[in-house]
Amino acid sequence: MPLYRFHIQSHLATQAVLERVRALVRETPGFRQTLKESFGLRPDDAPPFIGKVEGSEFKCHRDIRYRNSFLPRIAGRVDSDHNGTRIDVTMYLHPLVLVFMLFWLGGVGLGAVASLRQGEEGASTLVAIGMFVFGVALTLGGFYPEAIKARRLLEQHIGSPSA
Repeated sequence: MPLYRFHIQSHLATQAVLERVRALVRETPGFRQTLKESFGLRPDDAPPFIGKVEGSEFKCHRDIRYRNSFLPRIAGRVDSDHNGTRIDVTMYLHPLVLVFMLFWLGGVGLGAVASLRQGEEGASTLVAIGMFVFGVALTLGGFYPEAIKARRLLEQHIGSPSA
């Protein structure tokens, strides 16, 4: 399942990096605020991420104006390094989405394998294989483009990219 790890190296001090991360992340809006923002009343200068920064760690996700169940959850840790500061970032699927997709892909995959083992070469086998491929493509296509966007935002605001 989708998992994306990378790190960002910054020449800034740890506290300066944490301040930049805090500037990128806002608290989860309440029900009324969410309702207001769903009608387009969100300020354009709102931070690009929703989540928390606690100590030297942060957990967040991008604040998007559309629905995407495969939007990456972001966990990061800021540590001092001999070259400045190192930010380790891991992006992963929401746990409920992960469980649902494992259930769906597992069921469809077992159905496809069972059909193939029994020697069936009909529409049911093609449908099962098609649903499996569609599920994988849907998951990867919803996760990785968003992960790349989030990485770019973090790199632009925190420091220079590194391997």
